[in-house]
Amino acid sequence: MSAKIEPGIVSEGLGKRDLALSVLRKYKVSNKEIEEILSLAAGDDARLYRLATRKRFGEPNAYLRGYSRFFGREFHLDRRCYIPDEHARELAERVLRDAPSGGRVLEVGTGCGWLSISLKCERPDLEIVACDIDPNALCLARANAERHGVHITFCESFFVDDVNIPEPDCVVANVPYGGDADYSARELEERPQMPPIAICDSEGVVGPLLGLVASVQNRGWRSPTYLETGYLDQLRLDPVVSTCRRYEHVRNGEFGYLVIEP
Repeated sequence: MSAKIEPGIVSEGLGKRDLALSVLRKYKVSNKEIEEILSLAAGDDARLYRLATRKRFGEPNAYLRGYSRFFGREFHLDRRCYIPDEHARELAERVLRDAPSGGRVLEVGTGCGWLSISLKCERPDLEIVACDIDPNALCLARANAERHGVHITFCESFFVDDVNIPEPDCVVANVPYGGDADYSARELEERPQMPPIAICDSEGVVGPLLGLVASVQNRGWRSPTYLETGYLDQLRLDPVVSTCRRYEHVRNGEFGYLVIEP
């Protein structure tokens, strides 16, 4: 008879490696994620078991790993921030192309700071200001900026309401969007691990996008505003662009972003 596996208990006859793998398979962790967890453990079976236990409670691999890569750079992340989406790189590339020489760029909802830091590293001529409503995320972003040796002005703000700067040349944001129906079972399992304010809003699928546009308009700014919109189609984005002077909706497969003139 095989030994019964209980969480937190090493069953007789099972080493920690076998027990960890059994836990991961029981909770239907993908082979790709298991391979990464094995790599993170680096042959340390006790560490592997700890990682498997954290995974059992829904912790995303990015938090287990402790970093993500963008533009060839490593950015530390943890539960203080949302896990950035790989496809948001296209939004950053668009801002890099469009931002004027020596221009001022304001990022809203900076999280771990990867976007602002990448912009500054790729375009040292730019003045970068990054804000977030969450002071814990800002601490993480500041640490990442220091790690990469760039100067960025960080501030706490509700959208752009509390940012004390002249009108920027560009506003860029990757704020929450979507709703429960848009998430896979695994994503719904992982959501409790993330900051509640960094995931989809109870005000509706595009609530934060609407809030940001209104905030920019209330400042009287006419800055081109770049918004990551992911899988949202034009119909769902209509409320966001309805009050804007002009907009461009760019889609590349399942990914999309908006460029609006408020």
